[in-house]
Amino acid sequence: MPDRMLSCRHADSLIWLSRLIERAENNARILEVNFIRPFYGETASWEPLVAITGNIVDFRRFYDEADAASVFDFLAFSEANPNSIVACADLARENALAVRERLPNELFEVVNRLHLTLRACAHRVGEPVVYPFLDLVKRQSMIFQGLVEAILPHGEDGAFLRIGRYLERLDKTARILDVVHYHADGADEELWLRVLASVSAYEAYRRTGGGRVTSRDVTTYLVQDGDFPRSLAFCADQALRAAQRAFAGVGEIPQSVRLLEQLDRRLRYSTMEEIEAQGLHAFLQAILQENNRIGEAIQRDLFAEEASA
Repeated sequence: MPDRMLSCRHADSLIWLSRLIERAENNARILEVNFIRPFYGETASWEPLVAITGNIVDFRRFYDEADAASVFDFLAFSEANPNSIVACADLARENALAVRERLPNELFEVVNRLHLTLRACAHRVGEPVVYPFLDLVKRQSMIFQGLVEAILPHGEDGAFLRIGRYLERLDKTARILDVVHYHADGADEELWLRVLASVSAYEAYRRTGGGRVTSRDVTTYLVQDGDFPRSLAFCADQALRAAQRAFAGVGEIPQSVRLLEQLDRRLRYSTMEEIEAQGLHAFLQAILQENNRIGEAIQRDLFAEEASA
């Protein structure tokens, strides 16, 4: 459990700071890939991007049609979307301010600069500058993640930041796979190239000896590969390691750590034959639900300890 200097509320802010920076980057990634070449062809290609973010109901309340302009506005700027890139940057800054005294200046400045820059250009991004805008979001997120590894001591603060990063990353990779399998023809090689690009996995996939880019091979890679930083198996392993570090010294293993151990085993040892027998959609939905339960359990573990202190 967090030491006396790191309160449970500060730990929670660190988790959410990292989740929100990662969420903004993930939105930028899927938008960038779809602007370069739409996931599902020139028609009916934009609404699934909103489904990947889990905000389809909110989108339909405020927009009549899912096209490039409406989806970009919703995922990048809309105040009706609590998970838009700008909203994530705003909330990330709020969480960074809550733990300002625990963050190195360089790390805080990355978050603050992202917030200020995005607010300055909100709703002023036309098509010619879409790519520089999305690239800015991705690069600032990667700078943030790099600084976490480069200059932040590998103690509790870093552990809680890594928990947030990997829980969020696992969620998005699972959602991408689930939505694409639901909407698409599994034989469409170009589509699965786009999926790899959306998580920056194309070159890594090729280096593993991947031949043809097929639905099954890409799914296997993004679910089970233990070395690729955005695969489900890698994210679960890293989240577990971070949670074990964050909650070190506790007499009884917290529920969140036990749930992460279960998720790690499931992703590590399930074969694709077993996953396909269950049904990929059912499997991925179960993973998403487990991931949500882990997030809720971390909250309970943090604040239950604070209440009993």
